[in-house]
Amino acid sequence: MDDTDIALMARIKEGDLEAYEQLLDRHQRPVFNTAYKFLNDEADAEDITQEVFIRVYKAAATYKPQAKFTTWLYTIVKNLCFNAIRKKQSGRLLSIEDETVPEMVSPGDDPSEMLSREQLKRRVIRAVNNLPHNLRLAIILQKFHGFSYEEIAQMLGCSQNAVKLRVHRAKQYLAEALGTLKEETY
Repeated sequence: MDDTDIALMARIKEGDLEAYEQLLDRHQRPVFNTAYKFLNDEADAEDITQEVFIRVYKAAATYKPQAKFTTWLYTIVKNLCFNAIRKKQSGRLLSIEDETVPEMVSPGDDPSEMLSREQLKRRVIRAVNNLPHNLRLAIILQKFHGFSYEEIAQMLGCSQNAVKLRVHRAKQYLAEALGTLKEETY
C-alpha cells in the first residue's frame, strides 16, 4: 500500500485542504486519462474526474485503507464511467439495435432475399438481447463495439480469461438459439 495516499486521506479526514490539493496533484491527470480512455470524450472525462474527487473528499471521513488507495480510487472511476456510458446511451450498451448489427443487404438484392435477411437480423437482435446479462455485455462489447478482451476485462473488473469464457458461452447460446447460422451473422 502507498503510505503517502493513506496519510493524505487521514489528513483530509481532519479537514486539511492542503492534503486534498496534494492528493489531487498526485492523481488528477491519471484519473482524467483513464476516464478519457473509457469515454473518448474530453468534457465527459473532465466531469468524471471532478465527480471522482468530490466523492474522494466526501468519503475521507469513512475511508479505511483495506486495499491499495489506487484500487479504491479506480473502482470509483470505473463505476462513474459505466454510469456515464449507460446514461449517455440510455441502456443501448446492454442491448443491440438495428444500428449496431452490420447491414446484411447488398444493392441489387432480390426483395425476397432482402426480407429474409431483415428477418434474420431481427432474430440475431432478439437472441443477443435474450442472453444472460454478463454474457450479453461481453459479446456486445467484443463483437458489436470492437473492444479487445483486455479492454473488456478492465471495464468489467475481471480477467481476460473470464471475458473469453463469457464471449465463448455467449456464442454457444447464440448458436443454439439461431441454429446453424454462420458466426459472421452474430
